[in-house]
Amino acid sequence: MPSSRPITPIRPWRGVSAPARTAERRERLIAAALEVFARRGYSASTVRDVCREAGLTERYFYESFRNREALLGALADRIVDESLEAVAPALAHPSRELGEIVRDALGRFVGSLVDDPRRAQVLLVETVGVSPPAEDRRREIMGHLAEVTRQALAQALGDAAPRATDVDLTARALIGAGNELLVGYIRGELSVDRERLTDHLSALFRSALLLARRRAPGATRVTRPRKRRWTLARPRSA
Repeated sequence: MPSSRPITPIRPWRGVSAPARTAERRERLIAAALEVFARRGYSASTVRDVCREAGLTERYFYESFRNREALLGALADRIVDESLEAVAPALAHPSRELGEIVRDALGRFVGSLVDDPRRAQVLLVETVGVSPPAEDRRREIMGHLAEVTRQALAQALGDAAPRATDVDLTARALIGAGNELLVGYIRGELSVDRERLTDHLSALFRSALLLARRRAPGATRVTRPRKRRWTLARPRSA
């Protein structure tokens, strides 16, 4: 028989609602995960390590995340979202020269990762090979970045775009090259500064555009790309 006792609503604590407190604790856990996973490495970290860094008990961890892997996925998604947000202003003015747009966009993307090397470490290193489901999610994120690059290539090429398959191959090649360069940079394997790294990535993108134009069906000359509004799609949540 159902209880006749009235349900006591959860009252705000110090003026903060229960959902707001839950959201604030979730943010603290994500921030703590960035520090712990980058410093100790994901495989060597525990839920307890993250909770200690966040100043929370494990009870509050499981309030927001199923397990440590779910937290890693949420953190990776956050890094990608913030990186794309950083790039967006560079694409807001399509009237600029293409080379200027490319350099600005890549500079913002690189900066969003390497200005805080923990972000690049987590996204590009710590997410690799965690588990089959986590690897599927990592591949989905890389696929999304490749799709953003494919859209940028197609919009920049305009009428000079080659077959869709060629644009997709070029986009994935650029993401693979960029991934390797960024990992080498944060690991100290490349004796270049951030500006040189960004310049090289920009040159790769422009070279890819030239190659794509040459592969366009019936291409006999370089066609000036039409000015278009650049947009960025969002990755799906895990």
